[in-house]
Amino acid sequence: MLLTQDVAHTVASLTYDELPAAVVDKAKLLVLDHVGCMIAGSTSRGARQLTPYLARTDSGGPSTVFGTSLSFHPANAAHANGHSASMLSLDDSYVLFGHPGNSIIPAALAVAEEVDSSGKALIAAIVGGYEMSLRLGTAMRPTEDRNRHVSGLATWQIFGACTAASLLHRFSAEQIADAYGLAPMHAPLPFGAKFYSRPICFLKNNYGWANKGAITAVDLVREGFHANRTIFDGADGFWVMAGSDRFEPQNMLDQWGERYFILETGFKPYGVCRWIHTTIDCLRALQKSHRFGHADIRGIHVETVREFVRDFNGPWPQSTIEAVFHIPYALALELHDKSSATGLREDDLTDEGVKVSAARISLSTLAGADEVFYAERLLPARVSVTLQNGKTLSAQAEIPTGAPGGPAFGQAEVEAKFLMLASPVIGAVNAARLKEALLELERLSVRDALRPCAMT
Repeated sequence: MLLTQDVAHTVASLTYDELPAAVVDKAKLLVLDHVGCMIAGSTSRGARQLTPYLARTDSGGPSTVFGTSLSFHPANAAHANGHSASMLSLDDSYVLFGHPGNSIIPAALAVAEEVDSSGKALIAAIVGGYEMSLRLGTAMRPTEDRNRHVSGLATWQIFGACTAASLLHRFSAEQIADAYGLAPMHAPLPFGAKFYSRPICFLKNNYGWANKGAITAVDLVREGFHANRTIFDGADGFWVMAGSDRFEPQNMLDQWGERYFILETGFKPYGVCRWIHTTIDCLRALQKSHRFGHADIRGIHVETVREFVRDFNGPWPQSTIEAVFHIPYALALELHDKSSATGLREDDLTDEGVKVSAARISLSTLAGADEVFYAERLLPARVSVTLQNGKTLSAQAEIPTGAPGGPAFGQAEVEAKFLMLASPVIGAVNAARLKEALLELERLSVRDALRPCAMT
């Protein structure tokens, strides 16, 4: 059997009943986390630009636009929600593979409302999306040199949303293969190499479009469209289309049903790029142990991966999207009790105290960090704080809070994060009800579970 057909048959056979309890629980927490990010992100400048545009082109539909009173066609709802979820940069993370859930969960929720899915079916579809997407990303990861020139995430992560939507529509293996063949025709280009040029675009990784493109591909199959059913096969397979220089097809199905990539996906406690999180963890650990404030500091020196030093230490950020990728700014916020853990705010960009503290922060490359980052997907960082009295304090970390093997960020923390994000938008009572409903998703229909988030 050809690879694409083998993958499609494997995906089509996935059922809720075969999922381990730990996988079900993780899926529910990821849904809770993403819904919180969608609701809070709906109030951001980027979302307030995109959602009204989509509203002008959508006459209404069955799918919730979180944080608003709107409902759209599933493709447009997933577009809006995926965009909103990325705005605060608090959505999940898989190191070197971006934010996989943001190109799965918005599409899955939108389609689940359309088809009046059970919570169990939604959970299975989301798990399928994570497994297929991250296995594809692993199989087609380019060499380090190639990645410097051609990189992108939504390009291949569109298959996560495509998988979830296909499962919710109960596609056969042949229909899934058709959807996979159509999905790349609706995928963003791998534009990551240009992303960090200023000004940084509010589309960020363009996960919203990946969700929309995936649902469009699935809807076309429902209308009778067919496509090439060998999209992953051969020397002209999708990996070449997406700009990679290597492909290891065995990674797409190896240990399927035994190793679950969804369990290796981490939660984010800080609203900045995941690659900065170990740096923040180090500073927080030093603050907790030595109880200093911004006025006590003469200077801070950060040593980390060369790529981070190059890309995350540029001109002062002019927007919250640019602030997501700025190490001195992220650390200065911590020193002034304005942590990105509560989301980045436009007003803080003009805070003179934050600017003064950020000016005291310098960066350089940590010996051996590049090799560890690229080979082991770790995020090495060392932070050295020099106090006004001349004393220097140092801390070092490789695995950020919320990532497997790192400092814990478990269910209690995810629940608290959700309430912090959702309550200001939909109210504390509705947020609490929505949280409880999503945590017992397997007992409810998706429409019933989402009822508390309705805006009037």
